[in-house]
Amino acid sequence: MSADEVKATPAPEVSEGLQATVMKMVEEKKTQFVAKIDEYAEMEQIKTIADKANQEPKTVAMGIAGAAVFFGVMTVVLMVGMKTLLELALYIPAVMKSIKAIESPEKDDDTDLLSFWVVYCFFTICDPFVQMVFFWVPYFGLFKFAFLQYCYRFKGTLFITETILKPVYNKITAMMEKAAPAAPAEAPEKAD
Repeated sequence: MSADEVKATPAPEVSEGLQATVMKMVEEKKTQFVAKIDEYAEMEQIKTIADKANQEPKTVAMGIAGAAVFFGVMTVVLMVGMKTLLELALYIPAVMKSIKAIESPEKDDDTDLLSFWVVYCFFTICDPFVQMVFFWVPYFGLFKFAFLQYCYRFKGTLFITETILKPVYNKITAMMEKAAPAAPAEAPEKAD
């Protein structure tokens, strides 16, 4: 019998349930195989890096794991200590500029910096109360930092001083002058 004479036998009938089960098993094996290939490729990348660095693959893998832990810890530290870092990023340049302004003979920079320090102190004093109200706003400290940077870098304090602080100051001073009796022009003489 030659190959031409042999008749192909038809495939046996298979139920759909069995066919679905077999296909599911094939997909699972395929997924496992692809995962093994990916794992092998990652190990090959680590080996390639290790070969370039002339180090053992285990050493390189430990270095990568150490870097991941370091970045994780730094992320936590920065998220927890973000407020302090932002405060320092604003405070240190302002102090340095203030010292230069004290030593300079010009008066314009003094007025600008005094206005900034008034706004900065106002925010510092009001911060606990504002935090209680806006605790639900994500990155509120970052918004506060951006606003204070605007005040410091772009002379925003002059705008704040002219539109908010001076009118409030004038109203409070007028109320205080109205409430307090006028002081005598001269101190009375001591009676003997």
